[in-house]
Amino acid sequence: MSLKRILGTMLASRMAGRGRRRGGLAGAAMGGLGRRRSGMGGKLGLAAMGYMAYKAYQDSQSGKQGTTRAGSSSGGLAGLVQQVTGKVKEATGTTEPEPDLTEDQRAADSLSDDKALLLIRAMITAAYSDGAMSQQERATIMGEIEQSGGDAEDRAVMEREIANPKPLDELLVQVNDHETAQEFYLASSAAVDGESEANRAYLAELRRRLELTDEEVAEIDEMAA
Repeated sequence: MSLKRILGTMLASRMAGRGRRRGGLAGAAMGGLGRRRSGMGGKLGLAAMGYMAYKAYQDSQSGKQGTTRAGSSSGGLAGLVQQVTGKVKEATGTTEPEPDLTEDQRAADSLSDDKALLLIRAMITAAYSDGAMSQQERATIMGEIEQSGGDAEDRAVMEREIANPKPLDELLVQVNDHETAQEFYLASSAAVDGESEANRAYLAELRRRLELTDEEVAEIDEMAA
């Protein structure tokens, strides 16, 4: 079982398309999420999340070369690769982007399983903020986990967590520092499209309870653009 692989897949695919508002955290990873963004300094926890998303779509592509829905608009990993590659080409003028993510990888390696599980649960709880999750949505999420190299144990973990979303109050007790608060918000934001009234209300309440400033929220949102 790899909780980090599960988290990375969920971030890269934005809960397999549930969070359609932006292009995906893997794109931010290729630009150096967090650590190389102005204003956020050494937020390696955020950089770790970007790296895990980046690694998840790499693993997914290596396992489904030419066999899946490249160019899909569903928010899945295959479509995300094209979006990210286009952004990098436009920004750098290169055709073979090779981002330097060494520090981001070290940060991801040091992220604990407890933290990964907390962020997975944050995404699931956020996804339920606008009501129940359909069977089709669940199946799509499980498919993304499998395509990224997830094993039977990974799938069992996700099925259990999706079937038993944790109350927000229970999760927030585990947010013991400001950096974790930022990571929690970023994960939650990635799981919703932010367009419905219920989603907007949930994120607004989450920002308040996590005590994030308007500037921090704007910078976190920009990272995942």
